[in-house]
Amino acid sequence: MPDGGRARGGAPGRRLLLLGVSVRALAASVAASRLAAGSFPVGVLALDYFGDADLQGRRRPRSFTILSLPRDLGRPRSLLALARAALDLDWDDLVYAGGLENRPRLLRRLEARGGILGNGPASVERVRDPAVLFPFLRRLGLPHAATWAGGAGPPRKAGLRSLWKPLRSGGGAGVREAKAREIRPRGHYRQELLRGAVGSVAFLADGARAVLLGASEQIVGWSELGGSGFRYGGSIAGPPGALLTPGALALLAEAATAITSRFRLRGLNGLDFVLVGDQPRLIEVNPRYTASMELIEELAGQNLFDLHLGAIAGGPLPDGPLPSARRGIAPEADEGARGPFLAKGILYADRPVRAGAPEALFALGCRDVPVRGELFAPGQPICTLMARGPSPAACRSRLAALAVRARRRLSSAETLRRQGLPAHGVTW
Repeated sequence: MPDGGRARGGAPGRRLLLLGVSVRALAASVAASRLAAGSFPVGVLALDYFGDADLQGRRRPRSFTILSLPRDLGRPRSLLALARAALDLDWDDLVYAGGLENRPRLLRRLEARGGILGNGPASVERVRDPAVLFPFLRRLGLPHAATWAGGAGPPRKAGLRSLWKPLRSGGGAGVREAKAREIRPRGHYRQELLRGAVGSVAFLADGARAVLLGASEQIVGWSELGGSGFRYGGSIAGPPGALLTPGALALLAEAATAITSRFRLRGLNGLDFVLVGDQPRLIEVNPRYTASMELIEELAGQNLFDLHLGAIAGGPLPDGPLPSARRGIAPEADEGARGPFLAKGILYADRPVRAGAPEALFALGCRDVPVRGELFAPGQPICTLMARGPSPAACRSRLAALAVRARRRLSSAETLRRQGLPAHGVTW
């Protein structure tokens, strides 16, 4: 069986499975995809940890089935449980979102069950291995954060700061600053801590070359949203030329094509970097649909899942980056905002809370909205806030204001106690 990249849609009776820690944004793109509607007439299954309310009820296409791993299937939130549950479902083709790129062995089991529309386990295993990726970047002279994997360690250089990064994690979970002469924790690698804005580009690949689709600035560890440390807290997308210099965009396009050719990447992918001065230094490749892509899709007015299916089927790649066709879709509570930048921010619980009626958060333009009664312990993601504005700074300001309003609509620990529900110790 080939390593991913298959596009077998169009045959009668096919069903698509969307699988990952959170697939809401990917599912929204699939729901609006012209090619998906014709390729998967039986419908779409969407399975993740949450089963958010966004695609439930009136917001769900009739051909969609939305499943929460713990709520609907009674299984714990883990990638192993997610893969095992998927193997018990009826589907023909699979597109995965965040999380499974860190478990190529699970991808192999899934590939033996049906077609993977995107990057298969062999490509993923290589491009996600820092001991493979960063020596390749170094040989090509592509700027990147100094990275040490395996037994190698950084030189004892005054002022050099570095991070411990788990080999199997996402969204900045488990990333922390390394201490002097610290022994490498099991399952981690070390990477230079660079000072600068963290960014990402989305690119579309056909196995040989790639085109940039758009760019975004990442929100990392932002306390206004309840974030901390190096945890991913959202993205701010806008015109690539307003976020990066022409030289930086050219370098990232060169890197995307080089990585695509070496690792045979196909479909939608992401490339993360830290902007040091005007130079992007690469830190990670995400060989799947990424969190910033829904922003790029809305700004461009072009369905990215259509582009994904076209690329893996061998169709022509578009010219990139995609031009902004509109200024983003304003959330209902942000109608007065104008500007070419569109942002999303993950709201983390700062205390034990319980979700009420989804409509309360929908009215604020929120996405990834939990179903009524969902419990959250401190540090767990609750929902995604949306804002737009004339600059990244304006977007951040609006996200912070929305966070205050959203928290007011969540039940507090005191309310939970009055209702006889646990206010502490909610597991994740």
